[in-house]
Amino acid sequence: MPQAQYPDLAARLHFVEQTLAALCAVPSVESATISADIPLLPGGSSNTLYSRPDGEILPIDKRAAAAFHNIAPDYFKTWGIPILAGRDFDQHDTADHQNVVLISQAGARKIFGNENPIGKTLLISSTSTPAEIVGVVGDVRSHKVAEPDDVELYRPWAQQNFPFLSIVVRSKLKPDAVTKLVQSALATVDPRLAIALPQGMDNIVAQALGRTRLMMWLLGIFAGVALLLASIGIYGAVAYTVEQRTGEIGVRMALGAQTMDVLRLIMAQGMKPVLVGLIAGLAAALALARLLASQLYQV
Repeated sequence: MPQAQYPDLAARLHFVEQTLAALCAVPSVESATISADIPLLPGGSSNTLYSRPDGEILPIDKRAAAAFHNIAPDYFKTWGIPILAGRDFDQHDTADHQNVVLISQAGARKIFGNENPIGKTLLISSTSTPAEIVGVVGDVRSHKVAEPDDVELYRPWAQQNFPFLSIVVRSKLKPDAVTKLVQSALATVDPRLAIALPQGMDNIVAQALGRTRLMMWLLGIFAGVALLLASIGIYGAVAYTVEQRTGEIGVRMALGAQTMDVLRLIMAQGMKPVLVGLIAGLAAALALARLLASQLYQV
């Protein structure tokens, strides 16, 4: 957002209200919101320092950090994040009223244990701004797909915002079609603004999973090569054994042994090393199960 046109919090808030109204007027848009970041987008999320005001107040350099989001109305509805306790932000949560925050369930448990966090105060950011907790929401995965963040804090756009924002739209249309609709709605508010880097959430998740998928592909390729080499080795060993015992096989068949009898004999003796290797491989697989589980999600 141009600093000249949107120099302060009030101007940016007015823009957000107009933009959301324009988006909600589009029939194919189920819900829309605006925030300062997008979950899982590289470099998109931000952190803030926090501390409890009761007891020993830690110095700034020793305080813990939490994932932090400045959000507009309908944020939780658009993302499908449940409000587990307390309330959502409302029209009264403005800059001239009490600072408020919402906290994730894991964050409430980490900071307050079994205490009820509703109504308690946190000191947030390096300025130690006191903010009252008015609600608890479900845990999300802002930084990693593998696990949710320990603490997530949400603050209303009307109380704090910056000239960098992300528009989030829930719709059944394809991303390209949604982008055109959003650009048209945005043009009715401020035709000088354009959308940068429009992406569907499926694409963002795929990018976040890129490294893990590469590792799994490499693991599968190496496993396939190992299986091929093992098969070639077993074939060579059995073929060599049969070649060395050609005379013995001929004598057995001359004495009345059937072809299937000879085949069973060769297979029984040739598969013994395979069975030993299979047992050893299963034992090793069980030992490496935890390592493999670290590359999977919710397994």
